[in-house]
Amino acid sequence: MTQNTVQNRKARLFIYSAVVIGVFFIMAIPFYYKHAAKEKDSVTYSRMLMGTIVEITVMDETTESDKAVTAAFAEIKRLEALFSSYMPTSDVSMVSRNAGIGPVKVSPEVIEVVEAALTVAELSSGAFDPTIGSLAPLWGFSAESGRAPKREEVDKLLPLVNYRKVTIDKAAQTIGLKERGMTLNLGGIAKGYIVGKAARSLQENGVRRGIIKAGGDMTIFQNTGSEKPMTIGIQHPRESGKLLGEAFVVNGAVATSGDYERYFMAGDKRYHHIIDPKTGFPATLTQSATIIAKDPVTADGLSTAVFVMGPDAGMALIEKLPDTEAVIVDASGRVRVSSGFKGDISNSAK
Repeated sequence: MTQNTVQNRKARLFIYSAVVIGVFFIMAIPFYYKHAAKEKDSVTYSRMLMGTIVEITVMDETTESDKAVTAAFAEIKRLEALFSSYMPTSDVSMVSRNAGIGPVKVSPEVIEVVEAALTVAELSSGAFDPTIGSLAPLWGFSAESGRAPKREEVDKLLPLVNYRKVTIDKAAQTIGLKERGMTLNLGGIAKGYIVGKAARSLQENGVRRGIIKAGGDMTIFQNTGSEKPMTIGIQHPRESGKLLGEAFVVNGAVATSGDYERYFMAGDKRYHHIIDPKTGFPATLTQSATIIAKDPVTADGLSTAVFVMGPDAGMALIEKLPDTEAVIVDASGRVRVSSGFKGDISNSAK
């Protein structure tokens, strides 16, 4: 094996962790994978990328598995360098630095993700907005401590949050932001795209069945001709280590956004990192939103959008979309499930 962390899984593969940084509580692993049957040939590789632990599980290990996984991790690292808001040389960072100055030539991958982000923004009437980044410094979620800003501080920056001021020129391969001070942040959708590309890399290198999980994003693929659903456990948003339920997935993506993933406490009030673009403050209608879709980009973007929209408007949107299901926990802890959801929700959670 390579120097990657490798763990054989013979009965169950639990993927759950909690990390505490300063006053932040981070529970970025909102689900785990359970083998429906004994998988004696499965192997899991882990690596820290995109600010989280990325785990790749190959279900049918071969002599070429190490090579395939190494290529997939390399693809993740390559794409992270394009999308990261924390890397000053990334395409996304360069677009933000040139806000109000002029468009910037970017990679085709960034064009693709920005187009997807704007589509989700339109579908959700702005509940998802890729220009939310200008508010991040106020809240300090990227540092080791958080603070609740004053309303006037937020109101001053809110005009800079407007996805309609993002420009795309596919012919020139450029992206621009119309106002100085605007910030492009694709953190709510790029991880799904990257995980999907890594899954494609695995398949191109001969892996027939596998799972890639990165924080709240998971992609499952099977190309054996006799696919059986894999069981994906969904984390309870208020009870650490307890399952809310399970989703049955053959091929597709699962993405969860929750108020328990990254937050700080000020007194008895929880301030989490999923900001409502309309108010500039953390969304208040939802504890968690899990989306199951064929496309990991769609699942990732919609999990954020539906979380912000809340259970009523969010579920109404999901019911209109093909091949897309949801499990939404509202602010009171009540669970709502879309009409086509395949899985099992705990009776105690209903």
